[in-house]
Parts: sequence; C-alpha cells; structure tokens
Amino acid sequence: ALTSEVISFFYSAAATFFAPSDPSGKGGMHREYIRVTPRWRGRSSRYDCVFVNRRPGEVGLLGMDVARVRLLFSFQYRGTTYPCAVVHWFWRTADTPDDVTGMWIVKPAFIRGNRSQPRSPHLSVIHLDTIVRAAHLIGVTDNASTPLTSESYDSLDRFETFFVNKF
Repeated sequence: ALTSEVISFFYSAAATFFAPSDPSGKGGMHREYIRVTPRWRGRSSRYDCVFVNRRPGEVGLLGMDVARVRLLFSFQYRGTTYPCAVVHWFWRTADTPDDVTGMWIVKPAFIRGNRSQPRSPHLSVIHLDTIVRAAHLIGVTDNASTPLTSESYDSLDRFETFFVNKF
C-alpha cells in the first residue's frame, strides 16, 4: 500500500504554560504565540525567541536554553504527526546571572568555520513540546550608542550579546 507522508509549515504556534506569578491568567495559566514569519505586518521578517527545556532536573535557566525559532513545521510518519521547530541556539556567557542586573547574558551560537568557510549558525531541529514559552532578549550595548537606524525588528541581528529579560 502506498502511504502519503505530509510536511506542513506554520507561521505561529501557541505556548500554554503555568505562571503563578502572572495575575492575568486564570489560576496562573497563560497562553502566548510564538511567531515565525517572513513578512510581519508588511515589513520585515519575525523570528521569536523561546525558552527550550533541555534539562528538566535543573532549576530556572540552568534547565533551559534560549533559542530563536527559524522555522515551524510538522511531518507525518506512519500515521503519527511530529510538530517540530528549527532553532538557532543562544549560549549563556556565564554559569550565573549578571551581578549588576541579575539577568542572564546570552549570545547567538555559531559553529566555527575555517579560512575557506565562514562560521555558520548552530541550528537544531527540536520537538515543539520542548518549547516552554517566549523569551524576551534585550541587546547589550557595552556603553556604546545604539545606531539611530536600528529598528525593533532587526535588534536580534544587530547585537552580539543579550540580557534575558526576567521581568
């Protein structure tokens, strides 16, 4: 018998999670959308950042990593649907939060290239169930001025390091 396997692509996914400190949700439940789209509001692309649960036994950000979602898709194999995401990882710059702000600092992860090949983003395909919720990153300026040409949609491409917003 011939079977038809299907691959589908999506521009958003809903994350539902328990946030007891957030008074807006009923009983602490909260829902938000993770967006991945080539054209957001008629302007540029939008690729949201997320927290990915990689080490369930660890507390806080030690149990999670930050990633930027580049693609949302699902595929069917032998009658089972697998929802997935292609993510570009961010690595923590230290094992503890910043002393001044109390926020973690992360930077995009790259695989080193050699002289003939430039570095490339460290990408992975992950199961959608490992995404906990959206993450908000704030560019670190190191006392330099932010260029006047910066827009909110390109901030993840303009900075080399980011604070992980804990508020």
